Amino acid sequence: MVGFALCASVLQAQKPKAPPGSAPPPPLSPMASQHVLVLPVQLFRADSGAWVDTHGWEKFRRELDDSIGSIIAARGVGKAWKYAADVERIAKRNPDYVNDPMSMGVQPMRAVLYKIGDPLPDPFVTNLRRLIALADVRYALVPIDVWFARRGPQQIVAMKLALADGQAGTIVWLGEAGSDPATTMPPDLINILATRIANLIIAP
Repeated sequence: MVGFALCASVLQAQKPKAPPGSAPPPPLSPMASQHVLVLPVQLFRADSGAWVDTHGWEKFRRELDDSIGSIIAARGVGKAWKYAADVERIAKRNPDYVNDPMSMGVQPMRAVLYKIGDPLPDPFVTNLRRLIALADVRYALVPIDVWFARRGPQQIVAMKLALADGQAGTIVWLGEAGSDPATTMPPDLINILATRIANLIIAP
């Protein structure tokens, strides 16, 4: 098993330096050349009066998963990465070995303050290792949580994300993506969220 220091170097040593005066490269840009598994969006939170409630969450999640996959792939990553639809197919072919990919056990990652280098919690790390073994990848981008939050008359949608090293069982990166505050739900909200995740990997 490769130690965490070497795993983290995938992001640090390979990260290209921006020319003076230009924007820094996306934080996950070194992963664009790796094989990465993008898990389905895992958890949902909503304040009272949120644009999406528990009844509409399943449809919203599936559309968001599809959009994340299509937008990342369109940035040039293509088939080097595997996405939520691929994860579901793997799980269906191996029902006795892989647990529900929509419920991987990431709840502690939402509730506990983790930092880079920390071990992944159980049962998530066990479920992830089984999945990456079948997918023949090492790293997984984990959309941990989608949170619809009210700020006065406006709402925002925030997503908590992690990059996990399934072999080493550690957290390599933590970050967020989200929407701008708005008084009404943008008609392209799903594409906005998916695009901002893709922006963390490859600049538009």
